[in-house]
Amino acid sequence: MPTPTTAVVRQLVWVFIAGGTGATLRVLLAAALDARWSERLPFVGTLAVNMLGCLAIGVAAAMIPAGTARTAVVGGFLGRFTTYSAFALLSYELLRDARYAVVGIQIATHVVIGVLCVWGGLALGRVLSGTTP
Repeated sequence: MPTPTTAVVRQLVWVFIAGGTGATLRVLLAAALDARWSERLPFVGTLAVNMLGCLAIGVAAAMIPAGTARTAVVGGFLGRFTTYSAFALLSYELLRDARYAVVGIQIATHVVIGVLCVWGGLALGRVLSGTTP
C-alpha cells in the first residue's frame, strides 16, 4: 500500500480542521436562530444554515481555484457546515450543463430516498433498541 505524500496529508489536515470548524459553526448558528425564532418559524436554524451554505459554496466555487484551499473550504468547512450546499452546487452544475433529466432524477432521488432512509433508520433503530413506534 503506497504511503500518502506530504501534500495529500497536508490537504487532509486542512480538511479536518476546516470540517470541525464548519460543523461547530453550524450547530452554534442553528441553535442561536432556533432559540430566537423557532416558535414562529420552525427549523429556521437549519433553513438559514442551508441557504447560507448555498450562497457561500457559490462564492467559493467561483473564486477559489482547484487545490488545497478549495478542498478545505468546499469539502471541509462548507461540507460540514451543510452538505445541502454541495447537493445544491451539483444540481446547479447539471442545470448549467442542460442535463435536465439527470438533475430532475437527482433531486427527486435525494429527497424521496432520503426521507425513506430516515423512515427506515427510525424503524431499524426501534427494532434494535426494543422500542415500539
